Amino acid sequence: MPKKTNRSQLIARNTLYLYLRMFLLMAVTLYTSRVILQTLGFEDFGIYNVVGTVVTFLSFLQAALRFATFRHITFELGLENKKRLRTIYSMAINSHLILAIIIFVLMEIGGVWFLNNKMVIPNDRLYAANWTYQISLLSFFIGIFRTPFDSNIIAHEKMDFFAMTSILEAFLKLSVAYMLTILPYDKLISYSFLLLIISLSLFIWYFLYCKIKFKDCTYIKCWDKQVLIKFVNYSGWSLLVDAATITRTQSIIIFFNLFLGVIANAALGIANQVVAALYVFVKNFTQAYKPQIIKSWAAEDFNYFMKIIFSSSKLSYYLLLWVSIPIIINITFVLHIWLGNFPSSAPVFVLTIILYYLIDAQQAPLVAAVHATGNLKFHQIMIASITIIMIPIAYLMLYFGYSGAMVLVANFIINLISAITRIIYMRHLIKLNLKDYCHRVVLPILLVTSTSFPIPIYISQKLETSWRNVIIETILSLVITAFSCYFIGLNEKEKGMLKSIPIVKKLSRSSS
Repeated sequence: MPKKTNRSQLIARNTLYLYLRMFLLMAVTLYTSRVILQTLGFEDFGIYNVVGTVVTFLSFLQAALRFATFRHITFELGLENKKRLRTIYSMAINSHLILAIIIFVLMEIGGVWFLNNKMVIPNDRLYAANWTYQISLLSFFIGIFRTPFDSNIIAHEKMDFFAMTSILEAFLKLSVAYMLTILPYDKLISYSFLLLIISLSLFIWYFLYCKIKFKDCTYIKCWDKQVLIKFVNYSGWSLLVDAATITRTQSIIIFFNLFLGVIANAALGIANQVVAALYVFVKNFTQAYKPQIIKSWAAEDFNYFMKIIFSSSKLSYYLLLWVSIPIIINITFVLHIWLGNFPSSAPVFVLTIILYYLIDAQQAPLVAAVHATGNLKFHQIMIASITIIMIPIAYLMLYFGYSGAMVLVANFIINLISAITRIIYMRHLIKLNLKDYCHRVVLPILLVTSTSFPIPIYISQKLETSWRNVIIETILSLVITAFSCYFIGLNEKEKGMLKSIPIVKKLSRSSS
């Protein structure tokens, strides 16, 4: 394996590529989301959100097999076993094709019935909703079959490819926003069809890149029953948490539709888009360090393994906190500028979902560590059992008249309980020193959070809402949080890793 300094620089370089990708996509998403919401209207936007829920209800199967593929490809790369690598990769493609066909058939049988008999959709939009469902199902099929190629690229840590792909994806999304405003056909159906074209285009792009770039990891005609069993066993246990998480999330969306209506679905959809845009900061960093966690475990380099877990747990949280505070203190202004009109419940939905994902950001490296070990059984049963409790809680809360915001607060509390349980369990799985972890990870996170919020919140309450004041508040919050993260939240080694990022190096040299 490469030297530790090279591995840290690789994480830093890949993080930079992924952030360049993120800023481009975020700029495009902010523009296209506004155009799409205004073109579709609240009702059609809510319908698309809830129809997409029906389509993705079985996506936990895809999520489980996706991580199994990524984990085993990355593990074999860590062992440098090229022959085994080709077999793993080929069987991953075979497995995903079988899974895509199974899900397609199941969703054609059960999904159409559920859409037409149980969902609350205006009668005059039911025809468009059915077309949207069928087109979305095809997009979902393509997405499943693309998964092995995504996993292959991430396992090889070719994050520069994702930056290039973002240029293509950005132009395609801009084209969708433009075409939607000029096409004379039904806007909801047209939007679904244009997204299908994007899914197909990206699949071809990923397929060609893998075929040309990775000569040591190419598809061969084979059928290895043992590899399939290995995938199924690993995916089966991984499936528990993925199934519980997605079922809980999609159940909440459906419950909102049943008790609160499509406007509440639109508000939840808007909130999820805002937080998803923020969480890209964490996902990019996760993609950069996750292969190193798995490869260091495979190579039995446990000191580096633990170092990455401790550092990335803090950095993941700090990244999301850093971009979230300006949004939290200016959420109404941001939604107004971004969307114009928006459902009144959207701001509080955004705030509660951000709290939920701050927990996820801190936990992401521990989840990666669990998967790196391959010992999933007890962890998955434990976390899935806690997660699934939220489904009856959400239903009962809405049934007895609680607001959607209170349901999301309860969801955050359940996620916090799950996180604490996981940390305690890691003491047994990877010999995590709980006292050391609390001192080096949990305490710095609490200190950074408590020192980052007060001043920006106080200033935002004193100043009137205007472009000038919002810019001042944003710059102030970003600077305060950055200083707090750097001087309170990081140790000297972590500061050194941060300084290894090329752009930070250049800034340091120019200032000295």
